[in-house]
Amino acid sequence: MADEIRQDLPEDDDLVILEDEDGNSVTFRFLELVTVDAKPYAVLLPEDEDDEDAGVVIVEVVDLGLDTEHYDAVTDDALNERIFEQFRSEFSDKYDFA
Repeated sequence: MADEIRQDLPEDDDLVILEDEDGNSVTFRFLELVTVDAKPYAVLLPEDEDDEDAGVVIVEVVDLGLDTEHYDAVTDDALNERIFEQFRSEFSDKYDFA
């Protein structure tokens, strides 16, 4: 998702480390949890400060039980848009969407 979000986030905010398709660790800042169609989705912002055009990443949060979660990439563009619009609607007072 190429939409930019601007907000000064505290350094101790939640960080999530995921593995990309090449097996590299990528660090994201957890922004919010959004529910669409009764499923929870995490909205994440890449921590790579060198990439000013980095947009949010949306993943489905899958509860595996015993306090364990798994994140599945959302690959459907239409669903990605719906989730992002829900995020914008719910948190427009918290984030500056540029």
